[in-house]
Amino acid sequence: MSGLFFNGFAVSFTGEAFTVYVCPMADNQQLEPTRGEIGDEWFIHWHEGTAYGLPKCAAPKKPFGQPQTLKVVDNLSLLARRLTDVLPEKFPKYEAFRRRPFKFRGQKNEIVAAILTRLKHLPSVVGKFKISPTFELDARLIELRDGELRVGLFVDIATNWQILAPLDELKAEGVDVAGLYVVRRVPDQKGRRLIGRVTELIGQEVILSEAYDNITKVFADDVLVEGSRASFAHCLKRLLGDMYDAFESERQQQEARVLAGDALDDRVERTGDYLRTASPVALCLDLECSVGDRIPVRNEGTYRTVVQAPAIDYCFDSSRSKRSTYAWPGLENYGPFSRDTLAKKSPRVLFVFPDSVQGAAERFLRYFRDGISGLTNSRYAGGFAKSFGLVNPEFVPCRVPLFPRQSDSPAQVYRSTIGDFLSRDGQFDAAIVTILDEHSKLPDGRNPYLHSKAVLLMAGIPVQDVRVPTMTQSESSLQYLLQNIAVALYAKLNGIPWTVDHDLTIADELVIGLGTCEIGESRFEARKRFIGITTVFRGDGNYLLANLSSECGYDDYPEVLQRSTVEILREIKKRNGWQPKDTVRVVVHSFKPLKKLELAQIMKDCVATVGDEQNLEFAFLTVTQQHPFRLFDREQKGVPLRNNPAVLKAVLVPQRGLIAQLGAFTRLLCTNGPQLIKRPVSPLPLPLLVHIHPESTYRDLSSLTEQVLKFTSLSWRSTLPAKLPVTIYYSELIAALLSRMRTVPDWSPAMLNIKLRASKWFL
Repeated sequence: MSGLFFNGFAVSFTGEAFTVYVCPMADNQQLEPTRGEIGDEWFIHWHEGTAYGLPKCAAPKKPFGQPQTLKVVDNLSLLARRLTDVLPEKFPKYEAFRRRPFKFRGQKNEIVAAILTRLKHLPSVVGKFKISPTFELDARLIELRDGELRVGLFVDIATNWQILAPLDELKAEGVDVAGLYVVRRVPDQKGRRLIGRVTELIGQEVILSEAYDNITKVFADDVLVEGSRASFAHCLKRLLGDMYDAFESERQQQEARVLAGDALDDRVERTGDYLRTASPVALCLDLECSVGDRIPVRNEGTYRTVVQAPAIDYCFDSSRSKRSTYAWPGLENYGPFSRDTLAKKSPRVLFVFPDSVQGAAERFLRYFRDGISGLTNSRYAGGFAKSFGLVNPEFVPCRVPLFPRQSDSPAQVYRSTIGDFLSRDGQFDAAIVTILDEHSKLPDGRNPYLHSKAVLLMAGIPVQDVRVPTMTQSESSLQYLLQNIAVALYAKLNGIPWTVDHDLTIADELVIGLGTCEIGESRFEARKRFIGITTVFRGDGNYLLANLSSECGYDDYPEVLQRSTVEILREIKKRNGWQPKDTVRVVVHSFKPLKKLELAQIMKDCVATVGDEQNLEFAFLTVTQQHPFRLFDREQKGVPLRNNPAVLKAVLVPQRGLIAQLGAFTRLLCTNGPQLIKRPVSPLPLPLLVHIHPESTYRDLSSLTEQVLKFTSLSWRSTLPAKLPVTIYYSELIAALLSRMRTVPDWSPAMLNIKLRASKWFL
């Protein structure tokens, strides 16, 4: 592991102490008024009831606080914040579009301009779409070995998307601007760019359907279309027509020159060279710092800063004796984990398809049911029943009359057809719904898949969707897609395809994933409403159930979350038969706790309420990809493509399962290794940041981090591991579907907490 490096650089200080000006400040609500009062001659930082001031010049016009001498080693957090604050002064040619952390657009290597040199005869307006490299510089505290806290300056590189074409020009080129979001050309005093959503453009007036501050219209020259990926796709598909796919392919190639492992490493290194030449950096009147060498990730002596977790085996029986390195070969050899315990071995599956593609649908269903036997070394030879140990599963066809075209919308036709069918025969264990490609792209409120899903879920029937372009692929491509569809459908039938090799302990262990669905109708609501999402697994990875809280407001969310979690724990306590003095461990994974909500304390109280008779251990983990840290493995020279060995993928990508200490309570975990990277143009994958709450009573962070890794192999949406543990990933899938389903008339999620609690309906 000698080739491992962070994307950060060591920071050293010129002295051991410095002068700071200290002022008591009860809470940070006073911070902004204070900054406005004393002007820009002070850097002010608040921490636990005290404001710390560092003068930016020798004689500030307005005084602040009382002088005090502090040790550098005891105040690294303050100095790291000050370093991030002063960095824009070292890049005077670049305008910061964010100051903490410091972010700016690069002035070279604009991606659309490079595409236009490769693809000729594109409309000139395309040149006003911009994809620029962006640089983020952030000083952070790291502790690669216990007791050795220091500051590192981390450099991350991404892309920023802008649409600089005026609205009237886009409209003249045939782009429907209705529904697009617009931003200010120049941010307002609050720094806010987003204004509202367009209803129509009349001359130079942009009429808004929703907006901040109840604005109803703005002048076209004052706004731009929001540069999101969705807006790019919406506009460019209309502007480019048949050339859109070629544009996207070239965009990925050009983006790889910025974000692939070797390209990213080179840009980080060049930024570090500049920072070294720009050193020293003045932090205050009596202290400077310098940027040094790239930070390596190495083991020194007997201390293990970085470890490689053992490879994960997929298990297909309760004794963990039937194992496989890969999921699908294990299924073919041993059958699913729940082969002998599945409640219903002969399920009935409703197969919904439009009549205009009946032949293709019947071909797909035959391949899915019976397997693909015409290929040499077929990867889906056995079919659904044989692979999962089912006995004569019944597939009942339901033909949707779309040909000739109906006067009703496709969503209405699907909905009425399925509703009529269920009124005659509603005893189904699952459904497969086939959707035309053009219908899958319709807005959620008119999307036939979502309408079909609503009708079926409210009848207690989980749904698997298939788009026509998917089912009409060649046999060589279809075989792998059928694996994923079969695994997901079996899981929706309450089956367990596989589990993984967990080191079970004497404790009865539960792993709970916490998620949240924001269900506000608009991006412009000050305070949205929420549904809490809780997924529950056994410590060995077996999925138990999911629960959705009742809809609630922002202020009520902590109480509702606590109440629903207590209900779940009581149910599990009864189901598992917890006895007095049993040892019970509850591990909680949360992706992004809401601000101002002490979720760790909420969960601690929940566990204490339910388990007062048990010896209860508790660990609260935040598991996220929202951080500035990356890992590069310079010993990884790349993996040859199977069909083109001269081309390499995954250059500098660390191995899956690599765990690096970042702090006493924090680890970085690589979940997407070289063998999982599919294409040479794939960007360097982000590791997961795993942070344990200090109040946790179970603190074995090494085993907890390995457990997070194992939970990435428990996704039953695919035969490949997920980037996130399923505790988080499943909550995200539920949240995404709930947000989309909200637009469907008469939709109610009630059945999700009744008949479908144990089903993976969201896969």
